[in-house]
Amino acid sequence: MLKKILLADFIAGFVTAAAGLILYRLLTTFLGLPANLVIIIATVTLLYSILAFILARQNMPSVKWLKILVYANWTWTVVSIVLLILYISRATVFGGAFLILQVIIVGGLAWLEGRYLQKPV
Repeated sequence: MLKKILLADFIAGFVTAAAGLILYRLLTTFLGLPANLVIIIATVTLLYSILAFILARQNMPSVKWLKILVYANWTWTVVSIVLLILYISRATVFGGAFLILQVIIVGGLAWLEGRYLQKPV
């Protein structure tokens, strides 16, 4: 099950990152968020999606790198909450929804992946 969660982490992260990096000018208007913020979110998301993909492809995902991914996801969840607080008043409805979903999805993935640090993979 961990590999499926890691694969979902990769897919969600990679699609979000690719869209953000390719369409950031359009997304800036659509989301009501600054271009540099869209690019930063996309870049960070791309980095952790690559790590999730690497872990999903391993026969036995490395505990060390899984911990790093879990901590990165929890850290990004906290950063996302701060971004939500800072930008919710300026964001469009879609931008607000994006920021809220980012908190829920990244936090959920951190929790799900973190459960596997407590038991054998």
